[in-house]
Order: sequence, then structure tokens, then C-alpha cells
Amino acid sequence: MISLRPHSRIPGSSDRWLITRILGLALACLALTGARAESPLQRYLAAAGPAISVPTDLPLPDAAAKRPARNRIDQSRDEAHAKSAGCLECHRTTDAHSMHTSPNVVLGCTDCHGGNPSAGLTQRQAHVMPRNPTLWESSANPNESSVLLNHESAEFIQFVNPGDLRVADRACGLCHGDSVAHVRHSIMRHGAMLWGAALYNNGAFSQRNYRYGQAHGLDGVPLRLESPVPVDPESTRLYGILPYINPLPRFTVSQPSNILRVFEKGGEKPNSLGLPNIAEAPGKPGRRLSERGLGTQLRTDPVWLNLQKTRLHDPLLDFMGSNNHPGDYRSSGCSACHVVYANDRSPTHSDYYAKYGHQGLSYSLD
Repeated sequence: MISLRPHSRIPGSSDRWLITRILGLALACLALTGARAESPLQRYLAAAGPAISVPTDLPLPDAAAKRPARNRIDQSRDEAHAKSAGCLECHRTTDAHSMHTSPNVVLGCTDCHGGNPSAGLTQRQAHVMPRNPTLWESSANPNESSVLLNHESAEFIQFVNPGDLRVADRACGLCHGDSVAHVRHSIMRHGAMLWGAALYNNGAFSQRNYRYGQAHGLDGVPLRLESPVPVDPESTRLYGILPYINPLPRFTVSQPSNILRVFEKGGEKPNSLGLPNIAEAPGKPGRRLSERGLGTQLRTDPVWLNLQKTRLHDPLLDFMGSNNHPGDYRSSGCSACHVVYANDRSPTHSDYYAKYGHQGLSYSLD
């Protein structure tokens, strides 16, 4: 460390000596920083992430470049307000007019949710009604909804959750089309890794590359997901890219053998509850595979039929969470992640959102 205390000066020296020392120290610091020396603006831009999303070299309005057709994201504020006029008669106090707090996103209520925004309507006239009204008792997500969304209309699904993957292209996809297309092939939707491991490790499917996953279209139609890019065996071997993922087959036509079936017909009368017999020799169960179909009477098949029954609705995106205990309060599709639910009251885990508790209750102004 270079000391500039008065007693370190040479007796009789002038102020020029002190200035020289200060300049030398500044140059030494600059040499130490080297290439890291940059302006405050450069440091800010480096910390702020990538360049702005709107290019600065867009063509001028009178340029000959062909522009995309006008759609909802180009509408005026008056046009957007007309799509919310009737809604605001009841929903008068809201945190924001849409989930986008930016004033640059100009959307009306029906742009995303559908319904009828005309003024003077009753709730039943303005809202989209469900096919199963007894299961939708309030605006809250129903408990243990399981595959309920597969039995509702596309219009109602969009009304309660525009981010559901069955209808996201009508709402979120207008601006975020690439993201919607990508998440439809995401493991967060189909869960092929978990299902593939269960099927292969239990001897129910002979190939190590995953072939089965969960995806549903409108009216609950199971979907086959195909890769949007060509896939050859080398791509699969090196990068794990799969050419397609099929929906689960019906368990009645699946491979019948299963090494985990032990509580089956043998030398003794089958136990009606399917409980193990403590008198059996370890590793030598008295029940063997029977001529009956798997999953009947005593036990369910631990691979194919269990996958069919559980559907693993959490954490997969085609269905809502169970919405009846902390950690599983969520919606489906894009909204499962981009809409925050009160799931955890620990500040360590949830930080700012911990104060809203873990019971999935709404704290929005409306």
C-alpha cells in the first residue's frame, strides 16, 4: 500500500512531488483493471441482460418491407376498453386490467378470456358456462379436478384459464407463439422421462428410448407429439432428441407380463384384501400370475394401469394441480408457472410471497 500521509513526504519537496505520486497511483490502478475498465453505461448494459427485444434498425413506415397483418396487439386503447366494458361493471377493482402490468400491452378482457363484454348483461349472459356446473362451484380451481378439463369445452377452458395448452394459441400464443409451441413438446407437459423409466425398469417396455407420454387436445383427445425438426438415430443417440411420443395404450392391450405381480393365484385361497401372507418364505410368494387380466380384483398393475389411473396430473401441465394442499395450488399450461399461487409460507422458499400463506387463497383486489 502506498502511503500519502504528510510525514512520508521528503523534507523540502514541493507539491509537484505529491501530484506525481497521485498520478502514479491512478495509473497503477488502471493497469490492474486492464480490459475491465469501462464506462458506467457499459457496466449497466452488461448487467442488464441481452439487448432490447425491439430492434433499433426497424424499417421506416414508408419502407417497402412487408409488414404483418394487423391483429389484437396493435389495437387502440379505446378498442381494448370496448372488450372490457361489461366486465368492469362487476369487476370494478382490479390490480391491473390484464396480467401484463406494462402499459405497452393493450388488451381487453375478452381478448384472452372470451365471453361477452357487452354492457348490462347478467353474469350468466357474460360468462362462458361449464358443461359440468356442479364441479365449478366458484371461481376457485376445483379440488381434485384430475381430468376434468378433458370434459369441458374449449370456450370454457379459455374463460377460466387462457394459458391452458389446449387453447393457449388463442391467447398467449398471439404474442408468445414460439414459447407456446416449445412448451407443447416440453417434458413438463408429457413426462416421458418418468414414464419411460417406470416402463423400462419394470420390464413393461423393451426399449430404453422413451415412447410414451401424456398430452391432450380438445375434448380430451390423446395426442401423439412429433418433433418439429427432422430426427435421425444419431440425434437421438447424441442429444436425446426423440422423433415422436405416443399416448399411453389401453392397459388391456399392453404387455401382460409383470415381475411385480405377486399376489395372484397359487396354492392357497387368495386374500380378499390383497395383503401379503407372513407365513410365506422370503422371496418366494405363494401367489403367481393368474389367467385373469392384470389389474383386476386383488391389485392394480404397477406400471401400465397405474399410469393410466394416476395420470401424474402434478407436475404435468395438461391438468391443474390437486388444489387441496400446500404445494399443489396451481392451474394448467402456461399459468402453472406464470401465475403465482400461495403455496409456501416460508420466507426462505417463497421470499416476498410467503406473507400470503400456503392455502392457495386469493389476495388480488378483485
